[in-house]
Amino acid sequence: MKKIILSVVFTLVVLAVVGLIFIFTGAYNVSAMEPDAGIIHWVLETTSDRSVDSRSSGINVPNLENPAMIAAGLSHYKEMCAQCHRAPGKDETELAKGLNPDAPNLYKWGYRMNPAHLFWVTKNGIKMTGMPAWGKTHTDDEIWTIVAAVKKLNSVTPTEYDSVKVDKDQ
Repeated sequence: MKKIILSVVFTLVVLAVVGLIFIFTGAYNVSAMEPDAGIIHWVLETTSDRSVDSRSSGINVPNLENPAMIAAGLSHYKEMCAQCHRAPGKDETELAKGLNPDAPNLYKWGYRMNPAHLFWVTKNGIKMTGMPAWGKTHTDDEIWTIVAAVKKLNSVTPTEYDSVKVDKDQ
């Protein structure tokens, strides 16, 4: 039994030393020009997905069908989200092209996303992705308007989107 414990401790020490060498040698490329590959991509994506799943599981989703709520959310979206997450009739921006990982195309896929996840991510942001925590500057009610808009964004025409007025007091 003593041999097994020593083997486990030795293995953990070796793993810790290898990890520290990896960190302190700068072996990992943090450049946004190079996408993560293999195990690093899987670890980061899985960690993020499971974190959002865990933290959004108890969120109660309000009725997102209110037209006034959707209109207010479209104004917020146009002001704060479209540069990274795309919009009806708009090409991908230079900002979006430089993000790594890529921001999800909410215009195309937002309607499929879990509204509690959208709320949590919009409110809290995601570390090291460029996604800010809008909960620092917006109320929960304002964030829900954005979620309502994202859920309907794929049915908004480019002309309708272009007519959305941005409220500068947001």
